[in-house]
Amino acid sequence: MTAAVGSLIEPARLGEGARAEGREPSPVSLVGVVQDLSLVRDMPALMEVVRKAARELTGADGATFVLRDGDLCYYAEENAIEPLWKGRRFPMTACISGWSMIHREAVVIEDIYEDPRIPFEAYRPTFVKSLCMVPIRTKAPIGAIGNYWATRHLTTPYELALLQALANSTSVAMENVEVYAELEKRVQDRTRELEEKSQRLAEEHAALLELQRQKEALSALVVHDLKSPAAAIVLAASLQLRSPDLGPAERRRWGVVFSSAERIVRTAASVLDIAQSEEGRLVPRYAVVDLGGLIAEIREQLLPLAEKREQGIEVSCDVPEGALWADRELLGRTLQNLVDNAIRHSPTKSTVRIEAHADAAWVTVAICDEGPGVPVEMRQCIFDRYVRVEEKGRTGWGLGLAFCKMAVEAHGGTSWIEDNVPRGSRFCFRLPVVRAGAS
Repeated sequence: MTAAVGSLIEPARLGEGARAEGREPSPVSLVGVVQDLSLVRDMPALMEVVRKAARELTGADGATFVLRDGDLCYYAEENAIEPLWKGRRFPMTACISGWSMIHREAVVIEDIYEDPRIPFEAYRPTFVKSLCMVPIRTKAPIGAIGNYWATRHLTTPYELALLQALANSTSVAMENVEVYAELEKRVQDRTRELEEKSQRLAEEHAALLELQRQKEALSALVVHDLKSPAAAIVLAASLQLRSPDLGPAERRRWGVVFSSAERIVRTAASVLDIAQSEEGRLVPRYAVVDLGGLIAEIREQLLPLAEKREQGIEVSCDVPEGALWADRELLGRTLQNLVDNAIRHSPTKSTVRIEAHADAAWVTVAICDEGPGVPVEMRQCIFDRYVRVEEKGRTGWGLGLAFCKMAVEAHGGTSWIEDNVPRGSRFCFRLPVVRAGAS
């Protein structure tokens, strides 16, 4: 608003001339108008201020606010004792406001019928006898402000200075309106972009939820079709393994059948647990667990699968018997999943190692393999549902690790992956020693 404030200097300096003419200057009124113009944010509000101020500052009988519209003068607003030309457009060369803008100077006409620049036919129906017109912005006029009198009147230098000061302030205000309009447009455009993006995200989220629902429905269908026959195979294989007449080779074969079918049953149970658990949470049934004995059972179950791949399973467990309070079934399935994964993703003639130790607060378990490892960037998301490492030969639905994480967190524990030196990964989890959830 620097230009607007500076425009007050001229009329203030004309104070002495105004008194010589028998009139008191009105800088307070002009200051108030400038303040009002500084607050406007749109053209209707600006024109309302200008049309009123243009007449009141000079005591004229009428005032018009004219905007340049290409080669036309648009009489946008007026305030007068009788109607003038509001809403009409005239060629720039055919009206005095156009002349003022073209020549970039103020016009003072004491008698309109004696000035050749006046289009008499346009003025004849009006009350106008005298006028003055000043351009809005002298370098490149964008409009004009005019004052009209019903009696013959010679505009004084003071009145002209007031009107020009108003025009200068109006120019700055119009520029401000353009800036605010541009900012408002940017805000609206940005808001619209965000709303559209939000809508797209909502649609994508809905699509993902539907895809998730379809996956869970498919999971339930697969579980229904596989669980019963797999359980029957497990039962048949276990009966064969109990036979004292079974030779070593046949025992290994039936051991593979048993471990494979048992894995199907375990996967089916994990699918049902994930699908049916409330908000993805499992509810443990706590009891004293002999972790060493449980690990030995898991090793015995999966040893046939490891031997088929010429692998070994080593165990190192120093957790005292009865030191752990947990859900034995959930913990057993967690160990089965992790050891099974380690066997399947390790090369032949390698060793899978199960380590477990306890301190005063935690029982920590690590399943170590010698496979290709899990990329660092996937070590968090690998525990999410349906997420798998893209690797040739890898199979599965990406539910085993999701179940393991759920089971560990249900006990108040945490799970993570770290490097197994010199090769492979360590799938680790820890459970609190305290009897969390015990009643």
